[in-house]
Amino acid sequence: MPELTVTSDSAYVENAFAWARERALAWVMTDAAPANLPSYWAGYPSREMFYSRDVCHQAGGAHLLGLDAENFAMLRHFAASATAARKWYPVWAFHFDGEIAALDYRGDDEFVREIPAVFDLTWRALEQYDWTGDRRWLDDPDLATYYLRSVGEFVAEHDHDGDGVPEAPGTGDIFVGSATYNEQDAEHPLIVAADGIALQYAALNALARRYGDAYKDRADTIQREFLASWWDEQQGRFARGRTVDHGLDFGWGLEASWIGPMTGLTGDGPRNELFLDFVEQQLELSPPKNIEAFSYLPEVFFRHGRDESAWRWLRHLIDSRDDYPEVSFTVVHHLVAGLLGLRPDAAAAALSIDSHLPADIGRLTADHVPVGEWDLRIAQEGRHTTEVTVHSGPGPLTVTVGSAGTCTIQPGGTVRVTTKTKDPS
Repeated sequence: MPELTVTSDSAYVENAFAWARERALAWVMTDAAPANLPSYWAGYPSREMFYSRDVCHQAGGAHLLGLDAENFAMLRHFAASATAARKWYPVWAFHFDGEIAALDYRGDDEFVREIPAVFDLTWRALEQYDWTGDRRWLDDPDLATYYLRSVGEFVAEHDHDGDGVPEAPGTGDIFVGSATYNEQDAEHPLIVAADGIALQYAALNALARRYGDAYKDRADTIQREFLASWWDEQQGRFARGRTVDHGLDFGWGLEASWIGPMTGLTGDGPRNELFLDFVEQQLELSPPKNIEAFSYLPEVFFRHGRDESAWRWLRHLIDSRDDYPEVSFTVVHHLVAGLLGLRPDAAAAALSIDSHLPADIGRLTADHVPVGEWDLRIAQEGRHTTEVTVHSGPGPLTVTVGSAGTCTIQPGGTVRVTTKTKDPS
């Protein structure tokens, strides 16, 4: 498939995409040495490794850049590493030849591990099935086994109080196990963190779409309990986690705060809006110290229609020109899938589109967007007009555009849709 391109009435957007695309592709390590797995750099630029958390978050941008073989090889490699001896945790990091990175691994009972990553891997791998329609994401034995174990044996091994949610030891030592992705607050360790619950919720919902209502029931139960027990009315916010004395901590948790709304765990009502207000305030007052943490924020705010906030933090990532690989990969994803509001279901030959263009961008076109075997051109003018061209594909594609409804586009066809949504002012 031809390479992805982005054009816009904003030179800033075009330059940002050109930088992000070039920088992300420079991190590909597949052919850098004969022994390498299909892989790309995913972690500190000073470490020749790929990390589970980073790969999970870089996979969306990697797909758009044609790196499906790399996504599959790396995510599968992590899945295969989750053994009974490791209490069903996947290894935290590998070198590009597939060897375990000794920096983060001292043995099967002493290696870096964070509960959110267990579920993140299931969620993001199944998300790649949505993008590609490639049955290997469902049928590969290592991946298929991992998905079910991540919400089965792993939870059973670490759920000491029987509430369906795994606990960490609460020592603050990531070599023993952390409840959260937030490594900046080791002095106030948690046994359960909101980001761990949120990604468990996301993994269960992803499994429910393929394996049935039992997983949806479990996801709904987790969300009901969270909404009922983790909210403080006086403070107007959800807790970031549960402490070693089993009390709830309502402080600012960085990832432990914003991943909840990113996955939909916090719902869509007034409480969620109050909590998003809290997140926005804290980002200005106490932003994270590491640039890669910001790479989640556009996805958080796009999901809840706070498009100007999403754009504010996407600009922050772009302007950093930071060399941490997660930045360039996620900028690609946010500029295309985020701003255009793409939600693929390649296996069902379907795609939904919902513009998130901010006031700064009047026109955005992404050409050669890969959804399964379809090669697409998607153009948006503000919030009011979307044009989709199917350059090629195995058959008709069903496209839903915002509130305008659904249409079917044959290969070689173009549909132009005008919605009633007003442009941002």
